[in-house]
Amino acid sequence: MRSHREERELTTAAPAWLVVSALAAVAALSLTSLGVDLAIGQKTAARTAQLVDDSLQSVALADDLRYQAHRLSVAPLERSQLISIAAQIGADARQYDPIATGPGERSEWSTLQLLFARLEQERDEPGSIPTLVPQIERSIARLIDINQRAAHEHQLAIAELHRRGLLADAVIGVITIMLAVGIGFAVLRSLGRQRELVRMRLAAFDEHSRELEAFAGRVAHDLRGPLAPIAGFSDVLMEPGADVPAVAARIRRAADRMTTLIDDLLALSVAGRLPPGRGDVATAVHEVLDDLSDELRDAEVTLEVADCAAACSPGVLAQLMRNLLTNAIKYRGADRRLLVQIDARARAERVEIIVADNGVGMTGEAVRHAFDPFYRASATRGIPGNGLGLAIVKRTLDAMGGDCQLVSTPNQGTRVTLRLPSAGSAAAQRHA
Repeated sequence: MRSHREERELTTAAPAWLVVSALAAVAALSLTSLGVDLAIGQKTAARTAQLVDDSLQSVALADDLRYQAHRLSVAPLERSQLISIAAQIGADARQYDPIATGPGERSEWSTLQLLFARLEQERDEPGSIPTLVPQIERSIARLIDINQRAAHEHQLAIAELHRRGLLADAVIGVITIMLAVGIGFAVLRSLGRQRELVRMRLAAFDEHSRELEAFAGRVAHDLRGPLAPIAGFSDVLMEPGADVPAVAARIRRAADRMTTLIDDLLALSVAGRLPPGRGDVATAVHEVLDDLSDELRDAEVTLEVADCAAACSPGVLAQLMRNLLTNAIKYRGADRRLLVQIDARARAERVEIIVADNGVGMTGEAVRHAFDPFYRASATRGIPGNGLGLAIVKRTLDAMGGDCQLVSTPNQGTRVTLRLPSAGSAAAQRHA
């Protein structure tokens, strides 16, 4: 079986807010990727449309300007034709002017405009036109070349935009996949822990069921023990000439044994549900010693109890001390005076109580089972008891977050160490 610490670790799963945050991040990244794609698509479409429109218009206007310049080179032309060509050139120039924005295009366009201005000024002198037309054609060719370079740069810019969009999509996709894998891993790990926890709980349930069956058998056996003499002596009372006082005394002793067993069973059943409180160790020790003064009248009891308080009610603390001292009294050595040493001191956030005696002691096997309910070593068969005292101590300490340790040597004595949370400590607050 796993320890309580391992079980707590299994129940510690990824916080729900972390999984929800990761899912929200995946959704946000997906929406971001979609938004980036839409923005890049719109920007690319707008730049492409602008490029196509500008290129088509530039080529068309440049071709028309070249055509009009070529018409001027054809002689002779009538004045009306010259006026018509000049008007067309002016119209083309007005349309071209707003789109002449490329690098070097504005300066070349200014040069071309000057050539057309000279052409219009000299249209009344046709002899000078043939020298201007080649210059105009070369300027138009340079404009077309500038537009071609600009179109190529636009193409590169659009390709770069697509590349950045693909890179952004790739980065977002990788992050999304990593988050999805992380969420999947967390969910699978949580499911694995839950399955393991269910398996552990089922195993614990089976074990507890077996323990309960064994416990019920031991309780029935121990309760049947004092019932047998009660029934037997009751029959004796009905016989003529029965010694009624003697039989009644035996019945009373059997009833007392049953009462003690029932009280111990009740104490064991409620040991896991402790009332809160503050128990002064010195006060509890002296009260228990006063209660057991008759049994300890020929014993030597040594006390070294510091000023300390445990995180439990005075009644619970007194019960712990009474169980330990009662064991020391019951299992005293027959050939020597009983010696009991009680030490108590505060250590960090704990109160440590040690009860040591020089009694009959216990074997290693008995020490391993000392805290099991109803366990009694073979060496103690003739001593009254039901084997619940140390089980009650252990269950009480577990309920308050404490622990206990038992060290014993046959025919030398037993030493029991209790460690309880001190009053006001963090451990006490966790188990409050």
